[in-house]
Amino acid sequence: MSISKARTFSNVLYSGLAKGATLVCLLLTNSVIARSLSPADYGVVGFAAIIIGFLVHFSDMGIGTAVIRSPEVDENRLSTALMLKVILSTAAFIAALSIAPFAHLFFEHPQTANVIRLLSLNFLLSTIGFLSLTALTRELNYRALVVPGVVGAIIRCILVILLIWHGWKYWAIIAADIAANFATGVAAQLVYKVPLRIHFDFRVAEEYLRFGLPLFGSGVLIFAIFNLDNFLVGARMGSVKLGYYAIAFTWASFICGLLYDTVNNVLLPTFSAIQHDREAMRRWYLKTVDLVAFVAVVVNTTLLVNAREFLVTFLGKGTEKWVPAAVALQILCVYGMVRAATEPLGPCLLARGRSDMLWRANLVAGAIEVLLLLLAVRSGRIELVAAVVLFAYISQVIVYLPYLRHDLSVSLSDIAGQLWPVFPAIGTGVLVTSLLPTFMGGNLFTLAVRGLLTASIVALTHGFCTRFRCFQEAGGMISQKFSRVAG
Repeated sequence: MSISKARTFSNVLYSGLAKGATLVCLLLTNSVIARSLSPADYGVVGFAAIIIGFLVHFSDMGIGTAVIRSPEVDENRLSTALMLKVILSTAAFIAALSIAPFAHLFFEHPQTANVIRLLSLNFLLSTIGFLSLTALTRELNYRALVVPGVVGAIIRCILVILLIWHGWKYWAIIAADIAANFATGVAAQLVYKVPLRIHFDFRVAEEYLRFGLPLFGSGVLIFAIFNLDNFLVGARMGSVKLGYYAIAFTWASFICGLLYDTVNNVLLPTFSAIQHDREAMRRWYLKTVDLVAFVAVVVNTTLLVNAREFLVTFLGKGTEKWVPAAVALQILCVYGMVRAATEPLGPCLLARGRSDMLWRANLVAGAIEVLLLLLAVRSGRIELVAAVVLFAYISQVIVYLPYLRHDLSVSLSDIAGQLWPVFPAIGTGVLVTSLLPTFMGGNLFTLAVRGLLTASIVALTHGFCTRFRCFQEAGGMISQKFSRVAG
């Protein structure tokens, strides 16, 4: 089956529109949170999110991905998927309530248990729009997916700002998350109504779980890789250090998370449609790596070289409240670039039914991270924790490179050919920004100008090294899209 570049690009645009609105809302929301909360308050929400995030994997177990990947889906299979989702989400909700009373053993904040109890409601709410969101993704209907994504982001943003202004502190984040998840599910149901009926086919459920369990195991390992650092920082260093580390990780991983939601979610159904065409998957994979690496390098290099100004002016309202997070933020910016360039492999593996490769790669990274983190947290320095996370994530290449060579005929030189321009782009951005006067970045306007200068230098340097292939590719697909619309 052939895949139209114009159609895929339009899906990315629609997904990007939703994520663009989310981006604006998140930037506004996170800046208000960082300016209004203390590091300790920021830390308690981060710790509770670790517990809930861990249980999220038990509430899904790859069921949604299994439905998206299935060659055929009928009412019987959809009903079975929904029943599985309801059972797993209810179990996760009960587990969260059971774990909450023991949270104080790992984190000293007195309200941690209550925060976990309230956030556990999201498990039940996640079932509301499950079938609608899954069906829309499977059908590549990203135009319709814009609505629930934007609705949830706007409601979360408005509630967080209003409630924080009224003195709710970290409770504002909890209430807004619950309301936004409910609104997203309702909006999805209104946009795309899927007939619901109570039916459970054990054969179909077994098929879904057979595919989903390796994905579930991989997801748990991925979660451990992404959150063990936060857990150990909170448990061993306290809520203040966790607040610093969480603020660094949140902003450094922001762009790779956005790219994953925008591009990679589109690629899973796209790759699934061409899963038996190895050459087509090879081309799409290399093009995706080129694109996401470019975007991630531009954004994260800008954040890396302007880290102190960003923490003081944008998040700290002119104070040095968040400055202890500066070095960790810079290290994690590099991690964000590496992660963005690596994650396009995920949709390839899932489309070809190789979720076991994700398990192996994450097992390697998880083992390395556990060993090194136990040493890093004893130092009391979040910078060392950030360095361990970066090193552990890079270690996954031990598993991924042989797979790429044997299954997709992608060699190390092929990847290097896509990624080498990022190094002169980063170097030029760092050099030019270091020459800017110190007064630039003292207020929001000069900080914006400073950031735009850095981003422009990085983008132009990358463009010169690649003869602007990213711009040409995007421009060609835009022209093709508009010519089809006009026709």
